[in-house]
Amino acid sequence: DGDTKKWNVMVRTLGPVDVQLADGTIIEFEKSKTKELLAWLTSHRARPTRSAARTALWEVNVADATFTNVVSDARRALNQTHLISSTEEWLPRTFNDQLPFHISIISDAEILESCITRAHGLAPAQAIDELHTGLELVRDLPFAGTGYLWPDAEGITSQLVLNVITASAMAAELDLQRGEIDGVFWATAKGLKVLGAHEELIALRMRAHALRGDLAGVRGEWHSYERAIKSDSWMNSKPSVKLVSLYNQLNSGPPVLSAR
Repeated sequence: DGDTKKWNVMVRTLGPVDVQLADGTIIEFEKSKTKELLAWLTSHRARPTRSAARTALWEVNVADATFTNVVSDARRALNQTHLISSTEEWLPRTFNDQLPFHISIISDAEILESCITRAHGLAPAQAIDELHTGLELVRDLPFAGTGYLWPDAEGITSQLVLNVITASAMAAELDLQRGEIDGVFWATAKGLKVLGAHEELIALRMRAHALRGDLAGVRGEWHSYERAIKSDSWMNSKPSVKLVSLYNQLNSGPPVLSAR
């Protein structure tokens, strides 16, 4: 895992895939597969090989030249950024199956994962800042709109969704304990972008409304949760027993719930 505090190029995978610089400039590539190659590399940092990349990016066996052209396109576009010294290479040439790449190319998913790891050892206020840094990068479902086959097949998408949910719930829980209601809504909204009916996140939102004494807000969350589970064909359309119980408890309580 590279040092996620210092990077030159970020591959955005927590939403539609893009490659951008620290100042927000989006790098344009000639070939459509080049972005996918960089997304694949940052998702396979431990063992990036040419043969594995080719198998992932093309379902059929492609000519050597096709793959080489994509690697060259990545090299060419990254060289135009002039962000590393002339003695370094973005994608060094090798005479074996290895496909190494410069340590300053990282993904938003790696940054989020590092933020979660660091947050575990911090005081609440610092932990929330760290988690927010990672969550700010979440724009939509991982790899949204790409049609890439390998992230789902390898369980990468599921892992990224889980990381977003983890960071979202951690940050929201800490803010709820501090009575920072807006923070709860901000963090849970990020998690709900990737998993619309996540019970723990809905529960945190319901508690936050209740803490404000806003029972209409509690009911609103409940109704949107009901709609979400009905519209999701993958889910059991029955509401979670825990959420039903929480809803009943919050709804029958006094207008302002101060007990926590």
